Amino acid sequence: MTVYAAPLRDMQFVLEELVGFDAVAALPGRTAIDTETLAAILDEAGRFGAEILAPLNQTGDELGCRYENGAVTTPAGFCDAYAGFTGGGWTGLPCAPDHGGQGLPWLVATAVSEIWNGANMSFALCPTLTLGAVELLAAHGTEEQKKTYLPRMVSGEWCGVMALTEPQAGSDLGAMTAKAEPDGDDYRIRGQKIFISWGAHDMAENIIHMVLARLPGAAAGPKGISLFLVPEFLPGDDGKPGMRNDVRCLRIERKLGIHGSPTCTMAYGDGGGEGEGALGFLIGEENRGLDHMFTMMNNARLAIAHQGLGVAERATQQAVAYARERIQGRDAKTNSPLAIIGHGDVRRMLLTMRAKTEAMRALAYFAAVTVDLAAHHGEADVRTMHKARLGLLTPIVKAWCTDTAVEVASIGIQVHGGAGYIEETGAAQHLRDVRVTPIYEGTNGIQAIDLVRRKLARDDGLAGRAMIEEMRQFDGEIEAVGGPAMAPIRAALADGGAALARATQWMNEANRDRPDAASAGAAPYLQLFGTVLGGYLMARSALIAERRLTAKDGAEGADGDGNFYRAKLATARFYAESVLSGCTGLERAATSGAEAALALDEGSF
Repeated sequence: MTVYAAPLRDMQFVLEELVGFDAVAALPGRTAIDTETLAAILDEAGRFGAEILAPLNQTGDELGCRYENGAVTTPAGFCDAYAGFTGGGWTGLPCAPDHGGQGLPWLVATAVSEIWNGANMSFALCPTLTLGAVELLAAHGTEEQKKTYLPRMVSGEWCGVMALTEPQAGSDLGAMTAKAEPDGDDYRIRGQKIFISWGAHDMAENIIHMVLARLPGAAAGPKGISLFLVPEFLPGDDGKPGMRNDVRCLRIERKLGIHGSPTCTMAYGDGGGEGEGALGFLIGEENRGLDHMFTMMNNARLAIAHQGLGVAERATQQAVAYARERIQGRDAKTNSPLAIIGHGDVRRMLLTMRAKTEAMRALAYFAAVTVDLAAHHGEADVRTMHKARLGLLTPIVKAWCTDTAVEVASIGIQVHGGAGYIEETGAAQHLRDVRVTPIYEGTNGIQAIDLVRRKLARDDGLAGRAMIEEMRQFDGEIEAVGGPAMAPIRAALADGGAALARATQWMNEANRDRPDAASAGAAPYLQLFGTVLGGYLMARSALIAERRLTAKDGAEGADGDGNFYRAKLATARFYAESVLSGCTGLERAATSGAEAALALDEGSF
């Protein structure tokens, strides 16, 4: 496995030139940050990722986690790395200063998250979950809960996890059966949860479980679910972990990938601790647990996109390094030995990986700006608009980035040829690790149905149409600049945008008249939306590059970085001609293909 280096130049381009760092650098209620501080944060994160986390990626995969007598041990080096991570204050980057955080924009945290996941996705999942739990508790917890738990979770001393899924329920949370019985002012939780990432481990002194359970007499289905805070160790009067709660890990799963991350089956209230029943504390209102949990779930869905982005970047780096050193064949002109990067098909594969990874980065960072503006912009109508846009973007970003990451990692194996299928090179690990991302935190099929049946239907497609109109208006900016470099990009984006507009209209009509057909076409529709959004942001990148290059008569660009901007133009053109060109096919699959998907009766499968 090759070394990992954070793509700092490209990250700074997206942050400072493309998605609008200036718009979130000094929002009300947040810590102001300038570009010099941003660069210092990224440099230090890049160093920690490359020097500390990345070397543990392959060893974590090979060693995995160990389970013995209810205790989970992480791979060698993980505990020391976590101590360095928390010592650097990385967990609290976007958290409120009132709880010990740094109060920086989510855009900055998103960029740093890409680095952690590129370096070591298994490790990064642990603080990612804690950050989601912090956001959940900050939004819905009592003042006493916030005072007791948030400072220690923000610091990373204590970790947070979500406990939703049960063996018989899967993604149907309405079918869960975990119980919560009142015990004075608190509750006793009994039940079993599966697929709990980082549910038990040895990196932190306490783990705080966010558990969904039913109160006595609660309604069946999703409306009868409440949310409880269940600590592994109950805090003592001094605030430190005291008596062990009735919470224990029954086993960890043997998985395809992310072996350094323990996926646990957890038992609550089966007599495994020192008390009778797991002591839990209600978060928010009774029977509104699922609503409250969506704060953490939506945070996690965007974070999973960062996982896909990070792994795609690392897979691309590794494929390029291998293609430069692997000699195969001879140059047709000189008859000298030729590295495979000189072969046209290999260059096509590498550019596919690069273009799609850059589009993923742009989309993930674009969504992060939306998060910041939705929460902290000074004008209420701007916050409202971005909240609607965030609802639209969340399933797209989660599903499109993770599906694309699987494709990128798979192409990375293909670039390696037979060596890619051998574990020694490390190329296969990227695919094994990232393959879970389209599955967990709501499968990508669920994300697509959420997009079509909820996010489009709730306002008759207003947020979607507004996004499409923004892309359409951008055509005027391209036209004003002109030039042969932008012409094919403009044409491809116009075609893709038109396909998306037609498919969106079809989906809105199908939602009213043929909901089954809308659901059947939802996945290709989401792919279409993500592809066009990626194309829009790549086109904006190209336009920035074109302006930079022409600022000084096309010499080395306004800042002497001509090669970088010429590469941006070339990559955006490749995306336009090789990726956006597939939009009409996705449109047909989303609309016409839905009928075919429903034509075969269940018994004929």
